[in-house]
Amino acid sequence: MRLFSRTVTELAPPVAPEIDPCMDDEPARRLRESMRRHDWIAVQSFFAWATDPDDRAFYTDVCAAAPGVQHWIAEWCRAEPQSTLPLVIRSAHALLLGENLDVAERSLTNVVSRDPDDTTAWALLVDSASDRGAPPKEVRWRFEQVVRTHPWHLPAHQRMLAYLARHEGPEAMFDFVRAAVATSPEGGPLGMLVASAHIERWMALPRAKRRPYMTQASVRDDLLNAADRSIRHPGYRRRPGWPLIHNTFAFALVMAGEFHAAMEQFEIIDRRVTRRPWNAYSSDPVGAFTELRGWAGEWTGA
Repeated sequence: MRLFSRTVTELAPPVAPEIDPCMDDEPARRLRESMRRHDWIAVQSFFAWATDPDDRAFYTDVCAAAPGVQHWIAEWCRAEPQSTLPLVIRSAHALLLGENLDVAERSLTNVVSRDPDDTTAWALLVDSASDRGAPPKEVRWRFEQVVRTHPWHLPAHQRMLAYLARHEGPEAMFDFVRAAVATSPEGGPLGMLVASAHIERWMALPRAKRRPYMTQASVRDDLLNAADRSIRHPGYRRRPGWPLIHNTFAFALVMAGEFHAAMEQFEIIDRRVTRRPWNAYSSDPVGAFTELRGWAGEWTGA
């Protein structure tokens, strides 16, 4: 079994993991609090500051998941009809819940007609098209509108991967992932797509075939090479929402039997467990994280 060259440092006593909707991002906590207070002026100011397309997508998700947003977001839309931000947040919330999909589609179409470079709206339109059963050509066209403006938009690539996994099968999914990763800058986050794709494939298989699939040499090499190109590359930098990337790699690596590599990720993650991908293993993501971290620790002696 292939191991990373550097030794994993001894772990400190474990801190109880928890699912933080803000993924340990202090600006996200302030944003969530502004949403709780219905302070849309503060939210608008926040997004004027957050200009990176990936960051804006992450913070939009934070807003969409804020408690009670459905009770007042329409008021914001009416109060500021010239602003596209409340329409995007309302649509993201609707897609998160799988409700009011027609409203989300109309709102997002309105947004991109007014701002064709709104990558968050286009990425959400990929989800909307997928959920409504739109033709594959339409889904791909919407994805292309995102990457036209921001070629390495991680959330849009994640949504396209999920669409391909559900509707076009593993071959199309892996072709998409390998092309995207191969052409992306080293040290970027798109290496996560390799881990996500193998997890999607693992989930689709009968239980008896899951372990043989993940532990085959080609899958292990794929995961390690993707890690080397992204999260382990000297040029890699953590951005808002980074725990999801490391949790995804940790899950894939531990299921592949690459325990030293997995423990390296567990050490980085510390308590910052994310709901995905651990909910693929158990309905209790924190319990799954704790169990598999312990499993990897036993194998490595950490």
